[in-house]
Amino acid sequence: MSNEENDIFSGSVSPQPQIVNVQPAGNLMLVEKSSIPQVLGVLVIIFGAFSLISALSNALMVFVPDDSGLVILPTWIIIGQTIIGSLIGGVIIFGGYHMFNYQKKGIWITLGAIGVGFVNTIVWSFLSTDYVDSQQGMEGLGAISAGLNGICGLLCSSVCALIVLMPLFFANHGME
Repeated sequence: MSNEENDIFSGSVSPQPQIVNVQPAGNLMLVEKSSIPQVLGVLVIIFGAFSLISALSNALMVFVPDDSGLVILPTWIIIGQTIIGSLIGGVIIFGGYHMFNYQKKGIWITLGAIGVGFVNTIVWSFLSTDYVDSQQGMEGLGAISAGLNGICGLLCSSVCALIVLMPLFFANHGME
């Protein structure tokens, strides 16, 4: 018998070490989110609150006496303007809240509400043209007023839309 047959080996076999090619990490720069969406979100919320208050104040026209010299519109027009205007003001506030929280959907919600508000203004202006003409005694004054209202509304809605879109113009807006 040889000595080699009596030798007992014990232990475990370790795997071959693996070589991993790791690239050195570059400079990590933390970029803070821009505060523009939050500032504009607050401004949009304030604008929505004024729109809501303005729409709700239309309901006061129901109680205006006939001898005031103002154009008295039918109650259904006043109530319709109040309800739809209040809904639009609430949606603008909702969109401003999402803008404040760095969510892009707040921008799109607010833009949609501004567009619907513009169309709403034109529709109600043209619905009330006959009442303006009958009260003022001048034929066509209501149509002229509605047309000018539409032109001015388009200009104002465009400026508001550009202001609402402003966070998207900056590179580090931080919107999700």
